[in-house]
Formats: sequence, structure tokens, C-alpha cells
Amino acid sequence: MKTIFLALLILAVLPWPRAFANGGGYSSGGVTNSGDVLGFEPKAVENIRMVEENLTVKLGPNSAKVEVHYRMRNETGKKVKVRFGFPVEETGRAEIMWVPAGSEGPAPHRTLTYCQNYRVAAGGEALKASWQEEQRGRDDPRFRNLAGWFVSEMAFGKQEEKELRIAFDSVYPKNVRWVSDNGHTGAAIFKYRLSTAACWAGTIAKGRIVLEPDGIDSEELRVIKPVNRFRKEGRNWIWEFTDLEPTLDDDFEVEAQPETSSYFTEGEGDYVKRGERWTLAHANYEARASSALAPDGKHTYDAENLKQWHDAWAEGAPGPGIGEWIECKPTVPKSLVAISFDPGFSREDEQLYRANARPKKVRLELNGEHTVTMDVPDSPEEFRYAIKGYDKAVKTVRLTFEEVWPGDHFEDLCLRKLRLHVRLDRKPEIRPAR
Repeated sequence: MKTIFLALLILAVLPWPRAFANGGGYSSGGVTNSGDVLGFEPKAVENIRMVEENLTVKLGPNSAKVEVHYRMRNETGKKVKVRFGFPVEETGRAEIMWVPAGSEGPAPHRTLTYCQNYRVAAGGEALKASWQEEQRGRDDPRFRNLAGWFVSEMAFGKQEEKELRIAFDSVYPKNVRWVSDNGHTGAAIFKYRLSTAACWAGTIAKGRIVLEPDGIDSEELRVIKPVNRFRKEGRNWIWEFTDLEPTLDDDFEVEAQPETSSYFTEGEGDYVKRGERWTLAHANYEARASSALAPDGKHTYDAENLKQWHDAWAEGAPGPGIGEWIECKPTVPKSLVAISFDPGFSREDEQLYRANARPKKVRLELNGEHTVTMDVPDSPEEFRYAIKGYDKAVKTVRLTFEEVWPGDHFEDLCLRKLRLHVRLDRKPEIRPAR
């Protein structure tokens, strides 16, 4: 039985991030500074034009993989060395978590939820990225909650063109709250700004932005703004433009997953409302695994623990669990719209979560004939993967662990709360929270 809360508990599990894009800054190109305040200032970017920008955002269940390729051209007849920055805006509780490889200067004072694993390269060679804190938000609302900038330099010969690449992982901000056994998770929002490209010379000559669902339901992806810019092409949303002089109106915001509410039911699982659609997330299956850790006193680690709320399965083979598997056989085979699980040993205790190995890359097989690979972020949040292109009743579900996030103290790979999601045709009868 789940823990009964006597009052509303706000978890606020992740900071609320937002970032500016295009590596410029709000210092030129029609957006000017006001006052003598501390902040990053780009240098010589007014000599360089963005000839082309190709941005791909792979929107996953809990995070997005962002990769942008620029073609930059020196518009002058002289050599130019530019100093540019990628601005990162973060709010909420945060701690130092990482800095980019080869970084210089002070470390970020916050967990960079938006820009995890930040990489920047020019002409195929990695550039150093130093951190500079931003303080202008106290005086200028445009910089409010802007944590700082990853600053890099690159040199151009006379009228030289260069390829610039920036890539990073972006964890969605989420609000999670519980009332007794019932929970609510806010929408997963991804934001990206084109407006800082105004700092570079002229317009963006040519651009293409692709929003690609990656393990999420493409029907749930929604472009909030700007309106009438993106077009639907298959499962993707695409925006192509020429000679764009970017402004704040060109910054875009995407809902990767809608607001979700879950309602506990005795014995059946959880009724889940995602947007306006209902599913049943259940554990009505038989579970077995390639191995299990030996019992420790009263604590067991068998595959059947996956059906519970707090208990975990832990593999018992030598090594970190690569190649180990879990198999479930639903009591009543039905078509699945998604599966979900909690990575690691604990969701509530960060230290316990990181103590053991967690899944990183998982091969999912349905009925032994439909196979996909799932990339699981290193986050204690529930991981939900939407199943597309397979409508048969599912008799077997197998998860094979191909890569893992290593544990800080133990090699054992752990997993909790595996649920199978079945679509409901109508709204179920919801009992009041206990």
C-alpha cells in the first residue's frame, strides 16, 4: 500500500530551466544592454553571419537531446577572433553537478538541468567552454533567472566559412504533487530561443528546425508557440525559414508530454489521465528475470518486486548487469500503449539511487517480434516509453539491459515499479483519495 499523506506534498523534483540559444547574447543586433551591470558580452560576433542553422530536438520521455549545426561565415576581409556564449537559464533548487570537459573558470553554481553534457566544436575540433555567471537579472527582466553562460572562442580567416556544432541534453522541468494515493505531474515543457542570433551579422540566411518524438507519443507533442511556423511531417514537426531576423517572437516552446494525473485503485493498478486520454497502468503479470540478488535478511530482490510500489528488483550476476533481462507475461494479453518503470533502487533517496547501477540503454521486445531500443536518462523520475507501430495483444514483454549507469558503491543493476499501460475507452470511476 502506498504511503498516505495527510496533507498536500509539493515535491518540485526538478529545477525549472529555460535557455537562450544561438550562442550570441542580448548585447547587439537590436537588443541592447541597459546600465552598468555584470554579464557576458560577446566580442566580434557582428562580423560573422549565420549562413545556415540546422537544429534537431529529439524529445524523449524525460529529456530532450539537442543538436544544432551552424555554418558561419566571416563577412569581412580580415581575420577575426570571436568570443561567443551559450546562455543557460535555471531556477529553483540546484547544486553543482558537472562542468563540461576542458572547462575553464569558475564552476557553475547550479545544477545545469537544461545543459547537461554540453559540447561545442568548430570545424570538427572540440572547443573549450568556460563558465561565466550572469547577474543582470536583478536589473533587467530579460536576464531573470539566467544562471550564466558557457563561453567559447573561435578564429576565422578572411571570408572563411566554418561549421559550428553545439549539443547537449535537456531534462524537462516538472512539478509533482501527491494527495494521499493520487498524484499529479505538470506538463513536460521544452523551450528554445532563436532571438539571441540577432547579435550576429545580418539575418539567418537559411534554417531548419526539426522536433522529433523519441519514445513519446507523437499525438501528444504540441507546439505552444510560435503559432503557424511549424508544419507536421509524418511524426515530426518542422519549421524551415530563409533570411530570418530573429526576435523574441521566434523563440519556441513545446509540450513534449501533457499534464498527467494518476489515481490509485485497489488491485488493478493506477488509472492515468494524460491530457484528455485515459489508460490503466497495471502490474497484472508474472515476472521472471535472468538473475536476482540473494536475499539480505528480510529483504528480497526477486523480479516479483517489480509489481510492488517500493521494493526493487536487483540482478545477481557478476558485473554491472549488462546482458541481464526481465520478462513479464500479462495475465490478460492486451495491446499496450506504453510501459514505464522507475530506474534504480530508490526514487525518494538520491544517495540510494546513485549507489546502485541504473539502466541506460534497454532493448524492449514485445512477443519476441517487435523490438525497439530505449535510451533511459540518469534520473530517478519514472521513465515512460510510448509504444508505436505495434497493436497486437502482448503476451510477453522482455527488457534486456545493454548499457547501464554505474553505481557509486554497488555494481547491482536495480529497477522498480514496472507498469504496463493499456488504453481505456472511457473515463473510469474514480474513488475519492484516502
